[in-house]
Amino acid sequence: MRKVVATGIFWTILAAGAQAAGPAIGAVSLLPHRAVYDLSLEWASAQSGVEGLDGRFVYSFTGSDCAGYVTEMRMVTDIAREYGAVVTDQVSSSFEEKGAFAFSSTLFSDNALQSETVGEAQRTEKRAIAVTFGGDEARAVELQDAEFPTEYMANVILAAENGRRAYEAISFDGSGEETMRAITLIGDREDRVEGGAGWPITTAYFPMGAVSGDETPDYTVSMLLSADGVSRDIVMDFGDFKMAGELTRLEPLEPAGCEAPPEALSSKP
Repeated sequence: MRKVVATGIFWTILAAGAQAAGPAIGAVSLLPHRAVYDLSLEWASAQSGVEGLDGRFVYSFTGSDCAGYVTEMRMVTDIAREYGAVVTDQVSSSFEEKGAFAFSSTLFSDNALQSETVGEAQRTEKRAIAVTFGGDEARAVELQDAEFPTEYMANVILAAENGRRAYEAISFDGSGEETMRAITLIGDREDRVEGGAGWPITTAYFPMGAVSGDETPDYTVSMLLSADGVSRDIVMDFGDFKMAGELTRLEPLEPAGCEAPPEALSSKP
C-alpha cells in the first residue's frame, strides 16, 4: 500500500510554528457518547484493487476528567477486491487519565487473528513515556514524551477555540511501538453542528524523523470535529483508497462519577 502523498501545506504550517500547547484535558468539556458510523468507499486508485467497501464503525467514549476516559471502538469492513472479498474486524479499548494510558486491540481478517496488542504507557519525570507491552512477547521501551489520544483531541479543540489554524504534537496511541508526529490543520468555525460549534480538521500522521516536504504521512484523517469531541463526516485516507464514515446514530451518555473506578479494558467484541 502506498503512503499518502504529502502536501506542502502541512510542512508550511509546521515551519510557521504550530507547536504543542500543553495538556488541555479539563480545559474543554468532552461529551461521553456512543456513535455509530456507516462506512463506504470514498475513492480508490486503479492500483489499489479495491472495488467496493461497506461496513460499520461503533465508537464509545465514557468517563470524566476526574475519573479518566474509556474509549471502545469496533470497526467491521467488507472490502471487495479484484481477487475476492475480505472481511476485517478490529476491536480496541483504552483508558486514559492525566499522564497514563492503557490500551488493548485485536484485528481479525476473515475470522483469522492477524494481530493482538495490549500495553500501558506512563509519562515519566524525564519528559518521556515508559511503555510496557504485554502478551506472549512482553517488553518495555522508553519513548520520547508524547500526547495520548484524548489529550491530543482536547488540545486540537482548544486550539480551534482560540482561533488557531493548526496544532502539532508528538502522539502515541498504542497502535504501534513508536510515536508519531501528528499535524492537524483547522478550518473555519461552523455553527451547523448540533449542540454547538465545530471545525473541519485534517490530521496527518507522519513517521518520526520526517522533517521536510519530501516526507509522506502514513495516513490522514479528516472530519468535522465539534467542541464537545463528537466526530462527523469522517474520511480516512490510506493513500490507495479513502474510506468515509457517516454518523447515523449519536447517543449521549452520563459522565462517570469521580468516585467510580474506570471500566475494565476488554479486547472482546
